[in-house]
Amino acid sequence: MKTVSMPVLDGIRELVNIGIGKSAGSLNALTGHHVTLHVPDIHISTIHDLKEQIPHPDPSFSVVSLNYNGAFEGTAVLMFPLKSAENLFFLLNGETERTQENDELWRMTLLEIGNIIINAVMGSITNILGKKLEFQIPQYREDSLDHLLDNGQFADSQSAIVVHARFSVEDEGILGEIVLLLADQSIDILAELINQKIGISKE
Repeated sequence: MKTVSMPVLDGIRELVNIGIGKSAGSLNALTGHHVTLHVPDIHISTIHDLKEQIPHPDPSFSVVSLNYNGAFEGTAVLMFPLKSAENLFFLLNGETERTQENDELWRMTLLEIGNIIINAVMGSITNILGKKLEFQIPQYREDSLDHLLDNGQFADSQSAIVVHARFSVEDEGILGEIVLLLADQSIDILAELINQKIGISKE
């Protein structure tokens, strides 16, 4: 498994923190409620080990995933427990229940929230590092992260930088999780970019 220095991991954590702060501001404006952020956890894991470590194997999650490539590549995932997804949907749309009639609105709402949060996080990373990424069309499903990894671009033996962050709207019973997976071949590239930034900042 690859190794990455602590300054690089701290640099990634800080980049994600900035992006999550921006997305929280957007959620504040959309919901009219305070969004609480939790410091991202970051580590390197093989995909096989990550599946063993995933705290939420239950498929009852609303998941928005977005693959990206360019200077580096990976997958960004936004996850809500179904109850949290329902509370967010009700809060944003004034609905009182999920039905067949509003199913498309449900899907579009969660995709839009996923776009806002993921783009804020990834946009901060690329803007600060001065690199561009191409994003594929976001996908919505009700599934687990474990299953998502099985169907994604990651091989079991690959190493990945895993960034896991949480945010909550406590008075509305909303809890969301952001997981960024940076593919094996991108780890060295990202480490070099961050090392360059660290070097610039110290001059």
